[in-house]
Amino acid sequence: MTALAVLAALAAGYGLGRYRPAQRTFDWAYRQRWAKHRPTGARYWAMYAVNSAENIGWLALHPVRGWHAWRHRNDPPPPRSPAVRIRTTPPDTP
Repeated sequence: MTALAVLAALAAGYGLGRYRPAQRTFDWAYRQRWAKHRPTGARYWAMYAVNSAENIGWLALHPVRGWHAWRHRNDPPPPRSPAVRIRTTPPDTP
């Protein structure tokens, strides 16, 4: 009976891993956020809750990277590299 329960748990985990409900939910929230017509009412709050949960989960799993991003959120952009110089060869002269 224990082996059957383990196999059922593995099958359920595999099925959820293939279906990826959390990733589908985050994708939905991302599409709602950048849609042409922003959602209103309950859809807005659902999108806000999903985005907040995703951010909190990311910060829980990556605290050092999150702290670094928070510290450097208002840094100016890095300086641009100099423009590329195109070298031309003189025309062939006979």
